[in-house]
Amino acid sequence: MSAFRRAKLARENAIAEFAPLPYWQLQMELLMRNEPTAVLCVALIISFVSQAGLAEDVCDAQSTKGDICLCKLTDLHPTQTSVGLAEVRIKAEKLKDEIQRRSQREFLKYLLKHNKEEPVIIGPGGIFYITDHHHLARALSDDGVSTTYCHIVDNISDAKDFWKQLKDSNEVYLKDQNGNVITPQDLPTSVKDLSDDPFRSLAGAVHESCGFEKNDKSSSGEDYMEFQWADYLRAHWAQTGIATKDINTNFDSASDAALHLAVQKDAASLPGYTGKTSCD
Repeated sequence: MSAFRRAKLARENAIAEFAPLPYWQLQMELLMRNEPTAVLCVALIISFVSQAGLAEDVCDAQSTKGDICLCKLTDLHPTQTSVGLAEVRIKAEKLKDEIQRRSQREFLKYLLKHNKEEPVIIGPGGIFYITDHHHLARALSDDGVSTTYCHIVDNISDAKDFWKQLKDSNEVYLKDQNGNVITPQDLPTSVKDLSDDPFRSLAGAVHESCGFEKNDKSSSGEDYMEFQWADYLRAHWAQTGIATKDINTNFDSASDAALHLAVQKDAASLPGYTGKTSCD
């Protein structure tokens, strides 16, 4: 076998990692009829392959601000104690459809294309702290996904006042699923250990029905908006006559009750208030 033929086969094997094999085989066979053109085109293809490979770097303690890299869901530490598990289940069902019709590689591309990277701040000890997308991380974990993309928001692993920096920049939410104040030491160390706050799920349902809107994220009133609405619903829930323990099992009825609370005048001071019960 000639050296050129061996090189051709090696390049085809590399290309097969990033595109459907039959298509590339056909293109290469056509290109090989014009050897000078083939050399140029193969060089361009290999350049493309190299660029694509950059997005598959693995996150580590030396990753820097702005990096987008692959990370294990088991390595992600929450910066809040709870999520709405009803909301997680809905998200997991939608993601499951995407997972089932794609290969692992194609699903990762889907996450990247739809901006579903986990925002990470690297803290002392090289620990990855996610500052948002907790529901997404938990849904992926519940669906059996092990790897996702992370976007490195910052690397302050050498910070002496790490938690103060996170508090000052509103990157950590120190209340539990009942609205009680906690310390950083009370935070779970895995997305699988996030507690259920049914009022967080109801806040998500209110938002989906345009009961409140997210606007200027730079405004301090926008910080943890869903949690502010969850606290409001929790404080006024007795009016609905629905027991808190029954929210998840009767989620549609509970969502309707939450929307009724969301249009009351007591809610008008909350960020994003619209006074609407639907998006129509």
